[in-house]
Amino acid sequence: MNSIKKNGILLLLLLFSVGNAVAQSISGNVKDKTGIPLPGVNVIVDGTTKGAVTDFDGNYAISNLENGAYTLSATFIGYAKTSKTVTIDGGDLVVDFTMEEDAQSLDEIIVTGVVNPKSRLESSVSVSTMGAKLIEQAAPRSAGELFRNVPGIRAESSGGEGNANFNVRGVPVSSGGSRYFQIQEDGLPLNLFGDTSFGNADNFLRIDSNIGRVEAIRGGSASTQTSNGPAGIINMISKTGATEGGSLATTFGLDYQTTRLDFEYGTPLGNGLSYHIGGFMRTGEGPREIGYQGNKGGQFKANLTKKFENGYVRTYVKFLNDKSVMYMPMPMRLEGDNSNPTYSNLPGFDITSDATHSAYLQQSAGTSPFSGERHVNDVRNGNNPISKALGAEFSFDLGEGWKVTGKGRYSNNSGEWVAPFTAAVGTVSEIEGMLTADNDVDDPDRLDEDGNPDPYTGKAGVQSHIGEFATAGDVPSLVYANGDREAFAPSNGLAQVIHMFDVSIEDLSNFFGDIKISKKVSDNVGVTAGLFTATQNTKIGWQWNSFLSEVKGDGEARLADFDGVSRSGQYSYGTPVWGNCCQRKYNTVHSVNSPYVGVDADINDKLNFDGSVRFENVRVNGNIQGGPTSQGNFDYDGNGTIESIEETVPLIIGNAGQPLNDDYNFVSYSLGLNYKLNDGAAVFGRYSSGASGRAADRNNYGTNGLADVQYDELSQLEVGFKKRLNNGTLNLTGFSSRTDEGLSNELNRSVGNPFKALGLEAETALAFGENFNFNGSFTWTKAEIDGGANKGNTPRRQADLVYNLSPAYNFGADREHSVALSVLGTSKSYAQDDNDLVMPAYAYFNLIGRAGLTKGLSVVLSINNLFDTVGITEVEGNGDGAFGNDRLVRARSISGRSSTLSLQYKF
Repeated sequence: MNSIKKNGILLLLLLFSVGNAVAQSISGNVKDKTGIPLPGVNVIVDGTTKGAVTDFDGNYAISNLENGAYTLSATFIGYAKTSKTVTIDGGDLVVDFTMEEDAQSLDEIIVTGVVNPKSRLESSVSVSTMGAKLIEQAAPRSAGELFRNVPGIRAESSGGEGNANFNVRGVPVSSGGSRYFQIQEDGLPLNLFGDTSFGNADNFLRIDSNIGRVEAIRGGSASTQTSNGPAGIINMISKTGATEGGSLATTFGLDYQTTRLDFEYGTPLGNGLSYHIGGFMRTGEGPREIGYQGNKGGQFKANLTKKFENGYVRTYVKFLNDKSVMYMPMPMRLEGDNSNPTYSNLPGFDITSDATHSAYLQQSAGTSPFSGERHVNDVRNGNNPISKALGAEFSFDLGEGWKVTGKGRYSNNSGEWVAPFTAAVGTVSEIEGMLTADNDVDDPDRLDEDGNPDPYTGKAGVQSHIGEFATAGDVPSLVYANGDREAFAPSNGLAQVIHMFDVSIEDLSNFFGDIKISKKVSDNVGVTAGLFTATQNTKIGWQWNSFLSEVKGDGEARLADFDGVSRSGQYSYGTPVWGNCCQRKYNTVHSVNSPYVGVDADINDKLNFDGSVRFENVRVNGNIQGGPTSQGNFDYDGNGTIESIEETVPLIIGNAGQPLNDDYNFVSYSLGLNYKLNDGAAVFGRYSSGASGRAADRNNYGTNGLADVQYDELSQLEVGFKKRLNNGTLNLTGFSSRTDEGLSNELNRSVGNPFKALGLEAETALAFGENFNFNGSFTWTKAEIDGGANKGNTPRRQADLVYNLSPAYNFGADREHSVALSVLGTSKSYAQDDNDLVMPAYAYFNLIGRAGLTKGLSVVLSINNLFDTVGITEVEGNGDGAFGNDRLVRARSISGRSSTLSLQYKF
């Protein structure tokens, strides 16, 4: 009996000890501040490899935990990291989390331009993020206006919704667009090249409520994590419906004509499925007076996600067909000297609210470079991208440290790009004399008024102007092209030559694929290998032509005819003032295969290393015709008679063009170190060497089909500091770069130099209690041309200082009311590389006020450029002629004050 008792006691003790050794579990639920469950949150036991991801109801469970004290951390994109310390003592625990949105948290996970996703604090890159709230506060009307809020990026967004010029940290904008800067949508490029003429990536991007988040990498590992974007990447990440919710908004212009409807909704469906749909529709004249409805169209996007226990699959579609006005350089008064000029209005023309567009200028006629036949385009189409895209992505944890991720998208892109450009401006007599003078004399010694070789000489047999008139008496009189055709007599005495940038985008379709496999070699080391593939079609035709017009605003500028010669204000089916440069066609295909590999290693608890290398292999074929094959008679109206305007018509007929058969390769690499000083601060350093290939229309090709310059190289060094403050974050980055750029084409001229830059970038996000927050940044850059005739000068359009200040105040019982201000500014810059003419410093203010009417319903007032500031972003030439005691210039300013009122409902 005693032995039975003893054995029973021993058995109970054994069972008790086993019970103590049996691992316990921690489970719980994760929600946001409004009580909505958050799926996809990573809940990790710090210092271990144990963790879980919340399901679609926000639930998680972590098992096999022994007794002891643990710290649990919950992390999710767009939310601040949340941690809790718990103790397990013989039983399971339930630990719930409530997470707050924080797009600037150092703990948020970064997925763009990094070898492996990790927190900002642990990443050796300069990265900025914008969530839905910050995007709303910026009140952008275009991608360019949104990108201006990112530190280090200078966006010339004065041209309308698309075709903006971007430079990053002093890396040049030599040929327009964004040669060294990649714009992505959901992790894949919109266009293989950022500087395709009239096919810039941002033309195919529209800002709407589908965007859930923006990530922007400057420098860093962008050299190895994308093609043709060594200076940086901006990634527009779409909402996925992981959390149920949606919004409706209708917007009306208060001081200009616009009407817009935005909508979006997403929700989990159960069984691991979720979806999101959204888009916009709009119509209106736009913020400048043009005399017709120039902005018209819309976009629709949708995605469907299926989540599995170890990953997910997502498919998505996009349809874009949207017309928007493109604002080109326009006539202005230039007062003062070139070192301290003032750009101001001309009589009857306001440079912040008018444009060269007109109700009388709606048809562009020329010859198609593809068929050689008559071509007529509608000027009202403006920038009209049409995109039909289908994509998919997936990510799976395969166990034992293996993970596979892939993305792919096909985009069928086409459209038009039509906009009037002021090629020359002056008095009526000056413009008349320029267009009727005989400049077809082959006289290479002849100089123009500035002492330079006359651009119209040396072209024997090319009729450069409207006619060859023996005497002044032979010149036909100028009359208005409409009405009673009375004598052309503008009230301000000014006329302008307009070159119609008439471009047909026959095919700009592309396919991009990116698949990578990663392996956790040990607890401290991970390796990633991937392959990026791309096919980019570029079939674009230019059929530019010329008009003569008044300089007048309100969309009322009338056109002029040389009586009996011109037709409806069009005096040429080409661009004779520019030597008929601009009948061209491009029909090329670029094929890319880029394998890459990266290593991420925790050297110790504080020091992390990541390195990556990319092998770019590119093949180019197709053909280019970079100018007319003939300039002769063409019976445009088909009446059997060659009239004066039909005597010198630039044509591309029966010529396949210069064949291209080129291939090239280069290697990019990036090395970074990140050292965590503590849980709230880190320093990092990185060196990168990369390159960017060229769009076919930016290059010259030999008779052997090989490019003169296949790619341009960029090396960058960065040193940074990241600090978590008591009420926010602070990021500081010092940088230097060198760009080795060969000659390239910009419309009808050659550009290109070596460049170098040195600078400092600062960014902060602060919260003062629950009501007031502040975001701000500045970038100081000392950029320099490092070769050629302008060696030592500052590159054109490069300001020493750009900054953004964005305070916001929220109030009300539930903070349903808000007032937000954004101030965007730049110091002076130079119009051209010769540093002769200055573009003055400016700062402009955007104001957005929100009043909550009831739960979810609010009215929003948005005012862009509150004080109607003039901000010059581009200048052609250094002053075209006299205007009284001042001069005339062709330039582009940011648009003036414009305001909208929106009724928004979020549910």
